[in-house]
Amino acid sequence: MPIHAFGYLLVVILLFAGNLLVGKLATDSLPPLTLALGRMLVAFLAVLACFGHAAWRQRHHLREQVKALAVMAVTGMALFNATLYSALQTSEAANVAVLESLIPAVTALMMALFFRERLGGIKWLGILLSALGASWVVTQGEPWVILQRLQIGDAYVGGAIASWVLYSLAARQWLGRVPFYASLVPMTGMAVLFLLPLAVLENILSDVSWQLDGGAIGAMLYLGLGPSLVALLCYNRALLLVGPSRTATSLNLLPVATMALGYGVLGLPVSIHQLTGAFMVIVGVSMVTLNFRRRHTLYQGNDAL
Repeated sequence: MPIHAFGYLLVVILLFAGNLLVGKLATDSLPPLTLALGRMLVAFLAVLACFGHAAWRQRHHLREQVKALAVMAVTGMALFNATLYSALQTSEAANVAVLESLIPAVTALMMALFFRERLGGIKWLGILLSALGASWVVTQGEPWVILQRLQIGDAYVGGAIASWVLYSLAARQWLGRVPFYASLVPMTGMAVLFLLPLAVLENILSDVSWQLDGGAIGAMLYLGLGPSLVALLCYNRALLLVGPSRTATSLNLLPVATMALGYGVLGLPVSIHQLTGAFMVIVGVSMVTLNFRRRHTLYQGNDAL
């Protein structure tokens, strides 16, 4: 792998890990829907500044695909972030990272079930192994009692995974029809409009008091600029350099990066069941996202996450 491609992927992984850690810290004081709204508002202003001129040139084409853009904005931007930050209110960032890493395996499973895409034995084994690894983390090493150990945060992560899978299916169908960077402007704008009434309702019904202090503003700026913009640009650059399969597989290191940063920067503890479960998920998802030819020769052929 070229050294600059490795650098791009390292930035992506660190920013995505930071998304979970900063989100975890921010949800201690900010309601999750409000945090998601703040992130998307910052992201909208950023992509408007960067790609607004391209969106204006392509406005007629974008208007023709407004329904598709709305579906992708609601699922992949609004609901995914809202449920992810809701999960971080009650779950550890490391646990959320492990469960979030299941997304490629769940997507492959849905494609097999509903679109009849064929999965070989290696990929089915990878799906089972990654599911076992996730249950190992959730149940603290006792997957046979998973129904007794499930928490509300785990359910929210499930909602985040479902939202991203729906986004992936929609993107597979429609994203190729629109200019990608130009489409970020209407999509982030739609996500803001979708989250705005939900955040207002959250603040009306919730008794949590918060204020827009330096910490809240800093968290929103990081989440809106880092994971939403810089990571996206680096990811797409790496995609061109090393292909979708290697790029997607590299994101399996998200749990490791989250645990390492949490331990090294914030002093968060890391348990043996988290390490064990993360290892199983990494191996299992790698078996799903990498394609194998005869004699186990790898080739680049999967869609990127």
